[in-house]
Amino acid sequence: MEKIKLFCLPYGGGSSAFYMSWRKLLDERIDLKPIELSGRGKRFSEPLYKSINGAIEDVYGIICEELDGTPYAIFGHSMGTLLAYESLRKIIYYEKQEPVHVFMSGRYPPYIEVEKEMLHLLSDEEFIDRIVKLGGTDQKVIENEEILKLFLPILRNDFRLVETYKHNGDKLKLNCEMSILNGKYDDFVASKEIELWSECTCKKCNFYEFDSGHFFINEYKEAVINIINNTLFADKNLLM
Repeated sequence: MEKIKLFCLPYGGGSSAFYMSWRKLLDERIDLKPIELSGRGKRFSEPLYKSINGAIEDVYGIICEELDGTPYAIFGHSMGTLLAYESLRKIIYYEKQEPVHVFMSGRYPPYIEVEKEMLHLLSDEEFIDRIVKLGGTDQKVIENEEILKLFLPILRNDFRLVETYKHNGDKLKLNCEMSILNGKYDDFVASKEIELWSECTCKKCNFYEFDSGHFFINEYKEAVINIINNTLFADKNLLM
């Protein structure tokens, strides 16, 4: 039974642990590969990235070590879509290996020029306030001074990476289908921006909207995983 490797990239402040809970709900033919970024989880002792390019190079290297001819797909949420997009550009260019499917969640395409708030420059109090309103952060983290002291630099640095990112080079053009997921009430993403993901593939682009905000992947976890399962194995041609 051939499997598909599913590389999952986290949102800002997130770690590979978020995706580990998916394992029991994913189809047994999906080999879950959560990517751990530097400075968190089992890599907590490693330094945070100095630039977005450093993060992209790191993710690219991690994924390349796993590319052994097995079919693969990629899922990224929020910041994870940016890392997935740029890593794929490098993988396809240098390794000549196309994914069988790409899932982009909770963010507009990286090549879209939008006015960005520089949240990473806010004071701790203002920054925390904005993060709480965004959702997705455990209230226990916010209320625990010691944990917050460890978590805040990671989150702020992730926001810095995303907010200072600039798209360079040609637009990604995939030769596989894409699935785009977003929250209907996500204040950070407009519907007209989400639709532009279709420009990143010469194949079909599927759109899924959830009745929630930016972190719909928490509230609708089972629905998101069902989309992944049904997408990767509804079409047997993916493995041919």
